[in-house]
Amino acid sequence: MRIIAAIRSLFDRSFDPETARRLPLLDSDGQSNVPGLYMVGEIAGTPLIKLGLNAGVQVIDRLAEELRDARNDPSVDKPDGDSVDVLIVGAGSSGLGAADRCEQLGIRYVVIEQQRAGQLIRNFTKGKPLFAEPENVPLESRLWFEECSKEELLAKWDEQVPQLGLKINEYEQVTDIQRRSDTDSFKVTTDKGTYAACRVVLAIGMAGNPRKLRAPGETEHAAQISQNVADPDEWNEKNLLVFGAGDVACEAAIALADRGNRVSMAAPDKEFTYPKKRNIDAVTDRAKEGKIKLYLSHKAETIRGGEVDIVHTATGEKTTVNYDHIFRCIGADVPLKFFDRIGVKLERTWDLRRYAFLIGAFLICYTIYGVKKPAWPFAPGDLLQSWPHYVSFMTPEFLGQGIFIDPIFWYACLYSLVMTFFGMKAYRRWGTAYNDSYQKKRYVSLIVTQWTLGFIIPAVVMYWVHHKVGPNMWLGKPGNYWHAFGIELAFPLYFSMFFYDVGLFYLIYGLLATFVIIPILSIFHGKRYCTWICGCGGLAETLGDRWRHLSPKGKVSRRWEWMNMAIMIWAFFAAIFVIARVGFGVYAGGSAFQPDGWAAAAISSYGWVSDYWLAAVIPVTLYPILGGKIWCRYWCPLAKWMQLWSRWFGKLRIVSDDKCITCGECSRYCQVGIDVMGFAKNQQEFSNKNSSCIHCGICITVCPMDVLTFDSQGIGTVTARLQQSKPLMPTLEGTPLS
Repeated sequence: MRIIAAIRSLFDRSFDPETARRLPLLDSDGQSNVPGLYMVGEIAGTPLIKLGLNAGVQVIDRLAEELRDARNDPSVDKPDGDSVDVLIVGAGSSGLGAADRCEQLGIRYVVIEQQRAGQLIRNFTKGKPLFAEPENVPLESRLWFEECSKEELLAKWDEQVPQLGLKINEYEQVTDIQRRSDTDSFKVTTDKGTYAACRVVLAIGMAGNPRKLRAPGETEHAAQISQNVADPDEWNEKNLLVFGAGDVACEAAIALADRGNRVSMAAPDKEFTYPKKRNIDAVTDRAKEGKIKLYLSHKAETIRGGEVDIVHTATGEKTTVNYDHIFRCIGADVPLKFFDRIGVKLERTWDLRRYAFLIGAFLICYTIYGVKKPAWPFAPGDLLQSWPHYVSFMTPEFLGQGIFIDPIFWYACLYSLVMTFFGMKAYRRWGTAYNDSYQKKRYVSLIVTQWTLGFIIPAVVMYWVHHKVGPNMWLGKPGNYWHAFGIELAFPLYFSMFFYDVGLFYLIYGLLATFVIIPILSIFHGKRYCTWICGCGGLAETLGDRWRHLSPKGKVSRRWEWMNMAIMIWAFFAAIFVIARVGFGVYAGGSAFQPDGWAAAAISSYGWVSDYWLAAVIPVTLYPILGGKIWCRYWCPLAKWMQLWSRWFGKLRIVSDDKCITCGECSRYCQVGIDVMGFAKNQQEFSNKNSSCIHCGICITVCPMDVLTFDSQGIGTVTARLQQSKPLMPTLEGTPLS
């Protein structure tokens, strides 16, 4: 039964907040797949009030010249209705920041807000403190914001908005946005009229589309249901039912219970996973005191006047709970219907173009690796026979003609060029933009290592040495110079390190690398090898970096990480089988190592399945679909070998302080799908003892609150980042296919 339950868990598709959070597909300027339609603020993944204000300012700065040109272009036909340069939807911090900048620059604009300006802040609990974080980021808007209470901020903004002359149409809801491709303009329809706009900026946040319980009676009794507890002092000696198990629900239940109310709390979650530990402890304590009745693993079945039937999700047992009022604190969803109506795509949206791209990417990857392997229809020798004969006069005399007609040389050179080009883009994205010395060193290390250990030394220097020295027991046959690639890649990643007439130098080095060097590095540096040295991981960190936010998230995707353990066991057993049958493939004065029978089958099967399909064709094809770390995370045997050593004896970990605001940026940009926010908000350390962390440090880099830090458990701080101004959000470099 345990085995059956384990197999079922691999396919469990129950609701998981980690996988449910999908954001719109945006480019580096915040533009959606609809040209001219931009998004800022929470809907674009930017947390915090200060960063929201700055995001609004920055998007208008980027559009200023373009907007003026569009306004003065006589070819832009203005449809009927009020005409503006930019129409801003939403008057939260981002929308207000954008409106303020338009006012400063003389850009014609209007803000459409379905409720009141700053509505999200108005919904906060009475007296909620607001922190002016990040402290090292200056405020770019004229709108006031310092550390204060909710009430202080709203009083200031209510005073400033008319003083600054901001044009905000409150209590007006946008119902449709249609781009007129023939005129490069938009027709925006609201419940009160129609507008013509050259550009549209959506700053709608998430709170405007609250999740529903989806229970009969929810609509009929809507007057007795609220999304939040704005003022807990309004409630006393009442029967109150709070739905939800997140931080908002916990804080609401705590505040209401402390004011003498009889509070019940229901949620489909089996246990508290997502709230901060202090909130979990506070709710649990009050439950023990009888102030809160907990109904975990329960969902609403029927809502009636004064009563709600809730049912246990596993047993089906029904319970009736009395209520005077219901608080539906279960979060909000991306407005999918609205986005679908206006043509906005979300990340990971499958359409015909994406399928075509996937097929094209597969054919390209298959061709490149098919020539290298070779695989059907590329037969051995085809490339050499078709190679131009004039390469002979291009070849330096000391190298000889052979190197320039060797596919390995050109493959390694192309690989290094690709890593360099995209590595410099990633260097600017994470190192320069964030002024992060750790990321700068990491990308320099990847690029330099690839050019030296991944190309020049094995494909040029050792090629020349092998052919110059000739056959010998230390280097093996001249034609087997490719063993030099194992200097960078240790067994079991470089599976053939010990076979095919290997020289004693490579054999001894390979054994030391696998059983001495890698374990020592793993103990003190975790899996940094994956993100500082490894060529496979390096391609994912450079070429695949632009899609890192698409890595599979959630509990189910993490359960599938058992596969690299299976591959590692297969690699070791296959190697042991070959060695036991025919010994190490050490070259010995002319004797040839030619595995046959089961030994040849063991090497061949592992090479095709792991080295060819799982390490090369499939993961590189899936970079734009599932991020860059599919091979490293799910199949790489060396990654699992390092993780075991780091789990047993590792010193390196990531720790957090108490400033987490649960913005989710750390988890979003984790290429191996770790629930980083889950650790950070509860101040829990994580390492290879409880995660598959590869220690790339991107979660530390993107955190707007500087919550996360590397630590070596008494050895000392591993890295000291420069705590200077950060960009408002990471640059999303993914194409519309991502």
